[in-house]
Amino acid sequence: MDRSLLSAALCFWSSATNTLNLRFGMMTPTVLDMAALFGLSPLGVEVNAALVAPEAAGSFKAAWPTVAKLAGGKAKNMLNYSSFYGNFGVEDNPDDDSIAPLGEFAHLADYLAQGGRLALGPFLLGHIYRTLHDVVTDGMKPKHGGPLWAFQFWLQAYFPELRAAVNPADTEPLANAFARAPRKHNASISCYKFFYELTERTGSQFRGDLGSFLVARDLHCGLSKAGAEVYLPHFVARQFGLIQTAPLPPLSINRLSSWRADVAQHHGVAGISFQLAKGMTFLNLRPWQRRNAIDEDGRV
Repeated sequence: MDRSLLSAALCFWSSATNTLNLRFGMMTPTVLDMAALFGLSPLGVEVNAALVAPEAAGSFKAAWPTVAKLAGGKAKNMLNYSSFYGNFGVEDNPDDDSIAPLGEFAHLADYLAQGGRLALGPFLLGHIYRTLHDVVTDGMKPKHGGPLWAFQFWLQAYFPELRAAVNPADTEPLANAFARAPRKHNASISCYKFFYELTERTGSQFRGDLGSFLVARDLHCGLSKAGAEVYLPHFVARQFGLIQTAPLPPLSINRLSSWRADVAQHHGVAGISFQLAKGMTFLNLRPWQRRNAIDEDGRV
């Protein structure tokens, strides 16, 4: 846990809007961040209080009557976690500790064990928001349980100035690399000063390490015979659940026509990347300017 980073960031968290309110505007963890950071799907069966795992063949619920019949009077004790794990758990590394899950999540494990697909990304995001609400509305007391670790990883993804260097592998969620990285020892006051004085972020800084879902640009196409295809996500903003406005098309190497340009591997490719850099500058947000005003009685 990076207590300095968390304590400073929580000073800027609004539980009313579930956003980090900085001088250039708002930021917040998103469902897409849950997928990129933790590999948790935004799709699947919604996880809520009404979710019940189906009694499919091979599920614990379907097998329990048979297990209870064979175990007889010992069946009830088998539901104790340590006994259950001893009877049914896979062999782990002896150095690893086995931590009992909360009872309310037991049916989720049963559902996943059957091969079911759950929308765990939105579910984790809801828990992050609730944890931050509990902390900031209770005098910033750290006694509340919840996934503060997930919020810390999100901060480290979007504000790399406050973390050590990471080396993510292509086969793992980004959060694994953050967990391995050594902690960058920042004092709480320096973290607070960083957030307080942060007046703007460039486009590349704003999107961080998590991908560019909404950035209009040219996409590279081909290697030996290189070219580009234009990507215009703001033309279909409704697909992302956003308000669809009249989109202004950016420049494209294909001149926004069916004509396609083949480019040389060096000079032309640099031109495509230049268009990408230009496309990433659309998030230069500015802070609001405070102005003094004098009322008719002369009071400021």
